[in-house]
Amino acid sequence: MPEANLNIKGLAKTHLSKSINDAGWGQFLSILTVKAENAGQKTIAVNPKNTSQDCSNCGEKVPKKLNIRTHSCPHCGIAIDRDVNAAINIKNRAAGHSVLKARGVRRGTGTAKREAHTKLKL
Repeated sequence: MPEANLNIKGLAKTHLSKSINDAGWGQFLSILTVKAENAGQKTIAVNPKNTSQDCSNCGEKVPKKLNIRTHSCPHCGIAIDRDVNAAINIKNRAAGHSVLKARGVRRGTGTAKREAHTKLKL
């Protein structure tokens, strides 16, 4: 079973170092892996780069500052919570898919926002 490769040493060198070290991330990942195995699931490490920047609907990169909490893609028209967009991208990377097309989203149909139809089971 592959273990998730979270760069704990790298995170510990940031301004969040005390929080990262206090939280016991290494122990958390070990517990998560065991719990997943007990539930018949597995943990899969994915590259987190641009998971909140890449559109989970069309795959285009949509740069945004961290304080922008909604992912609004000018390419395909999808508008979803930034964290939901990132979670879909992470799930798709774990499943080996680069982009999972969203259902029922068409540009210019008055659909300004849509809730994610994907139930995330990680």
